[in-house]
Amino acid sequence: MRTSDPSPATNLTESLSQWTLAFGWWDRVAFLCGDDDFTHGEVHLGAGRAAGVFREHGVRPGDRVVIALPGSMEFVWAFLGAVRIGAIALLSDPEASALPPGEVAVCALGRHEHVITPAELVAAMSRARTPPAHAVHPGTPAFAQYGALYAHGDPEASFLAMEPFGLRENDVLFSVPKTYDPVGLRNTVFLPLYSGASAVLDSGRRSVTGVAERVRRHRASVLLSTSAFLTRLAAEGSREPFWPLRMAVSQGAPPPVHAEEWLGCPVLTP
Repeated sequence: MRTSDPSPATNLTESLSQWTLAFGWWDRVAFLCGDDDFTHGEVHLGAGRAAGVFREHGVRPGDRVVIALPGSMEFVWAFLGAVRIGAIALLSDPEASALPPGEVAVCALGRHEHVITPAELVAAMSRARTPPAHAVHPGTPAFAQYGALYAHGDPEASFLAMEPFGLRENDVLFSVPKTYDPVGLRNTVFLPLYSGASAVLDSGRRSVTGVAERVRRHRASVLLSTSAFLTRLAAEGSREPFWPLRMAVSQGAPPPVHAEEWLGCPVLTP
């Protein structure tokens, strides 16, 4: 095979699955969603079956699959399933007034001409067969967010940019940016799947009180935040305990001076 030939191993979803097998993470928890835990193995098995559902709905390589869901396992399975068959996953805010055009959409009823609801996706996955990963080049489009197009080879680089912060396999990540946001996707989906850690899938409002409560509930050890959230924490004068945290990462401008005191842990900036 020439190095320029497309390969199934280059497919983002397949490479994540092989990464999991290589490091022995199959039975480790990957996502915490409400009261439920999902292992890395369940993530990849579900992604394969979601890919089969999309195939049954006529989705082909290069087609656009609109995903307008909050942070949930249905979001992860739909995203990885679409990418597995060479489709382009178009990630959209589920509360947006209009969705981008696509051949099919995973969203609430009435929001698109060809809708698969989350419940329908999960029900169909139980009988769907996993198709082989579509062969791609590293530069083949895999997903799009807010008009920006990302290729199959890009997400690992975003993880490597976070590596100096010392993520550990037993870390539990909570992201202030939401899953469909470009930074939130990296924080919530790519980082745990590339590090063996786990992440909280959460669709709740990002109030200071709400974030602190969910950090405590899930015993999150790493808060992947923004300078805007930490500035809001300062402005509100909140003293909500964030006690499980061992560190926070602030994306954007440097955090307020007393951020480490309020959070009770070091605050690092990229």
